[in-house]
Amino acid sequence: MTSPRAAVSWRPLDQADLPAITELAQACLSADGGQPFAASPAFLSQCYLSGARARAGWVAGQLICVSSLRQPSAATPAAAAVTTGLVHPDWRRQGVGGHAFDWAAGQAGPGGLRAETEALSDGAHALYLSRGLTQVLAEDVMQLAGAAPSPGPAPAGLALSHWGQSDPARFYAVYAAAFRDRPGFPGWPQEKWIEWISDDEDFRPQWSLLATIDGTDAGFIVGDAAGWITQLGVVPAARGAGLGGRMIAEVAGLMRAAGETTITLNVGTDNPHAIALYRRLGFTRTGRRAKYQS
Repeated sequence: MTSPRAAVSWRPLDQADLPAITELAQACLSADGGQPFAASPAFLSQCYLSGARARAGWVAGQLICVSSLRQPSAATPAAAAVTTGLVHPDWRRQGVGGHAFDWAAGQAGPGGLRAETEALSDGAHALYLSRGLTQVLAEDVMQLAGAAPSPGPAPAGLALSHWGQSDPARFYAVYAAAFRDRPGFPGWPQEKWIEWISDDEDFRPQWSLLATIDGTDAGFIVGDAAGWITQLGVVPAARGAGLGGRMIAEVAGLMRAAGETTITLNVGTDNPHAIALYRRLGFTRTGRRAKYQS
């Protein structure tokens, strides 16, 4: 009997294939959930066309599988190569995804391989583990589709100021205090974190707030275009007082007033307290993003 994989014709990708890649990503996002931008042409072009090597599987003119590999830069030659891929829901569990992954893994350099996905499926998770990779990051994608939440009374002495009214260095100090006890904290210096947060056309300073209680900086939230909450943090001494919910409610209200219909954030699957907070505020899980390392 002929393997279904034998019906697949494989070739490299080029820019003319972007509409087909987008259609494939939309089918995967509908089936798996995940980051809303995971099916955007700009994101897909970055993953599969801009400086990446990519291999695509076609059946009767339809793109049913794609796998990309991005080698480390000359400045970090010992770093891991990065792969990502998509398999159409109708073609899963037939060996197509494994074949595509093995193509990428066979070209990884001495630094090994890291697999990344913004829309994790059960099959992809099983595939990566079967190839000897270890999951090093798992975040739930959560969305708020209804009205802005009502978090209850604000903490006494609370004052909120947006990015620009308050020095970005104060945001960084709160970020470091809030996240340094979390697994995987990168320990970025102030300059690098501020650039990562704000040097982007999607960054919205009016949706990025610093929370101060009785004159002491206690929390922060950063918002981006399309109703995206990039980061939220509360220093340990201020936790449990409703500050996180208050900041989300404030920013959600601003986003709604600007016409955003869906508000999205990511939360680590190893952070049950934050997950519980978001659920109380009306967020629901819509998918998962993850990274795996060889």
